Amino acid sequence: MRKIFAVLLIFVVLMSCTAEAAKKKSKSSSSSKSSAVTTAPDSVLPKRGDIAILVEGDEEQFVKLAESKIIDSLISHGYRVVDEAKMKQAKLAATRAQAARYAMQGNVAAILKLNHHYSCAATVIARVQVAQPVQNQFNLYTGNATAAIIAVTSNGTKLGGKTSLSKQVAYTEYETQVKSLEAAVEEGMQQLY
Repeated sequence: MRKIFAVLLIFVVLMSCTAEAAKKKSKSSSSSKSSAVTTAPDSVLPKRGDIAILVEGDEEQFVKLAESKIIDSLISHGYRVVDEAKMKQAKLAATRAQAARYAMQGNVAAILKLNHHYSCAATVIARVQVAQPVQNQFNLYTGNATAAIIAVTSNGTKLGGKTSLSKQVAYTEYETQVKSLEAAVEEGMQQLY
């Protein structure tokens, strides 16, 4: 009899804990739906629709390298990327339109306008910076790069936002820069999946 009572007591306690957790979850989801833009670290990029990519940085060669690395990462995870013609239009708009410039600065409202204008499910925006490598006592080069990557979905959910830093060693300055940038972008993209 005592065993049955103990099992029933444990069952009631577990059920009440489960009910409390469900209440907390529903309260948090209803409060996040009320705001226009949400930050959802556990969310991922939407699989439906195309993903636009805007990358900026100090040197064009590293911007193009980061862009191609982001595209490869998205495709390898099963995402579709906005076709090249649309991306050229978006980049051209970024140089002309104030909203596009704000989007490059991470302004969510401006990114939502771009998503709507180009019919994108999300826009990934990256800022990359590659430092000048330093030669060490072993005649190897040590260099680092940073990649700040965010994404905003068409419903206003902001993903990512952490800046990734990578430090790499290689035989030449350029190889060090490429390796460190690729590693920083790869790490930065992982927060979006």
